[in-house]
Amino acid sequence: MNLSDISTQLLYTTMPIWIEQENGDQFSGTSFILSLPAPDGTANQIPLLITNAHVVTNAKRGRVDFVERADDLPKQGARLRVEIPGAALTAHISDKDDLAIIPIAGLLNQLENHGSPAFFRSVSIDLFPKEAIVNELAAMEQITFIGYPSGLYDEHNFTPLIRQGITATPAWNDYQGDPAFLIDAGVFPGSSGSPVFIMNQGSYASKTGITIGSRLLFMGILTESITRTERQLPPVFLGIGKVIKAQRIREFAESVVDVLTTPTTPPNP
Repeated sequence: MNLSDISTQLLYTTMPIWIEQENGDQFSGTSFILSLPAPDGTANQIPLLITNAHVVTNAKRGRVDFVERADDLPKQGARLRVEIPGAALTAHISDKDDLAIIPIAGLLNQLENHGSPAFFRSVSIDLFPKEAIVNELAAMEQITFIGYPSGLYDEHNFTPLIRQGITATPAWNDYQGDPAFLIDAGVFPGSSGSPVFIMNQGSYASKTGITIGSRLLFMGILTESITRTERQLPPVFLGIGKVIKAQRIREFAESVVDVLTTPTTPPNP
């Protein structure tokens, strides 16, 4: 395993998430870890589990699978299954942007203290492209997303599926006025919550021609698999997905971190 390879590291940013709703219905989705700098100015990072609000709606409880760590490497075939109560899954959601954020610092510390640490990589703030960079992107860019379509993954090694496609609408436009864009790719239920990247290794097209080097940009999160909806016809997946833009995720995540780190004033006696 080449852990210095970017695509290999991206494998370990995601975790499958299974939800049991209050009515007993069960389904699966994708989640990934985002790390934000602590607002106290230290080098500390705050890990957050990100998925879609519609994935955790009416959740009674959820289950997330991590990979165990041994000697700073993923322990082959060793799974850490963690149950998260519904209240924790739905404490920080934005229905408007279809985002759910679950703080997991305590959970990760608990695994560490019990001698079963998790191996993971997180999407860091430096992967979020600035507006100027987004505006310079081509209308058609190759995209990579990682997740668990239809709950499918390598159950022996506990690794997700890597899939690719292209932007179907320019990432610099807000599709239908929403902070989102569309991708043309094999998007199916279960892919909801997948992180979406532009990842180029070796070279990529830029406004000045071909640039030699590698590029990794976190572009957003898959929120919807679009289906054909003509009357009298059964719904059919069109292979088109909707992606909530990275900047909107950052804004919501930072608002959650502000809530988590703001001291509460004790009530007057």
